[in-house]
Amino acid sequence: MIIDKTTLLDNLRTAIAEGSITRQEVEQLFPAQQTSAPVGTQSTSRLSAVDIMFYIAGAILYAALLSVLAQTWQDNSPVLHIVLSVGMASVLWTLAYYLARSSFQNDIRKGLTNSLLLTGSLAAITGAYIVVNEMVGGYGNINFFGGAVALLATGLLHIVFDKYIKRDILLIIGTLLCVLAVPAVLFGVIDGADLPVDVWSGILVFSAGLLAFAARFVSRLHGTSRLAPSAFDSFAAFVGLGAVYIATYGDNSFVWFLLLVASILGIFYASILMQNKHLLGSASFFLVISIITISFRYFSDFGVSISLVLATIGLLGSAAAASTINKKYFK
Repeated sequence: MIIDKTTLLDNLRTAIAEGSITRQEVEQLFPAQQTSAPVGTQSTSRLSAVDIMFYIAGAILYAALLSVLAQTWQDNSPVLHIVLSVGMASVLWTLAYYLARSSFQNDIRKGLTNSLLLTGSLAAITGAYIVVNEMVGGYGNINFFGGAVALLATGLLHIVFDKYIKRDILLIIGTLLCVLAVPAVLFGVIDGADLPVDVWSGILVFSAGLLAFAARFVSRLHGTSRLAPSAFDSFAAFVGLGAVYIATYGDNSFVWFLLLVASILGIFYASILMQNKHLLGSASFFLVISIITISFRYFSDFGVSISLVLATIGLLGSAAAASTINKKYFK
């Protein structure tokens, strides 16, 4: 005899109410449904307050390292500076490797490992900066090509080390450093040339797009559980919009301003499609900046009071629009 789903559920509810069977006994019949998740739906975990505290501790430890470097800087000892930075990075990463490979793991060990990795990464970047400047003969001028080499080498070092302990922070920092090497090379090519701000801003916009693409490329290689495809989208949007805004003060200000408005609207739309509130925040911030700029750049002849009133009206409208989008389109 075949029993339909409604009858079966009614019978189970009656049995539970009568006490002939317990809810726990029913749930034990379906262990797979409780413990497993559909393939491809696993999302990356967000940072908890404890994780953030560990990262803050790592940043404070790095600040202590910078303090020691500053105190010994007048000694004019490059070897000492390299040992303090690169040596510290090596020691911290060694400790992190030991903790990560240990069979005993808990939240405290994982947080401490990430904290050590963060401080070690910052120390390694500082060490690469010191090494490059010692090789080029000083810290007076910015050497973009040397910086690009340092960024790429340090980024690849992070990616290689990630293969041994598989920590997301290494993958994220490594990807970011490798991408930063590209604008460093491009800035090196145009360095010294009398080019308008449009070119420099264009490179930053291109780099922001490259960063967003790189996150998706790395995500396909390592899986979304290691690096979400949209991991850098908010930062890339902020950098790209910032570059476009700076270009509005150049020779083609009107064209760049139109591009800025179109980009803000496009990112608003993308934030809805991707359900990304960080993108919404970046677009909202530059919408506010744009409104204030319009009020004082194009209406300043009418007086400061008029500019302030227009800015206030625009800001209130922006806040209302952002709030409406958040409530209507975000789940």
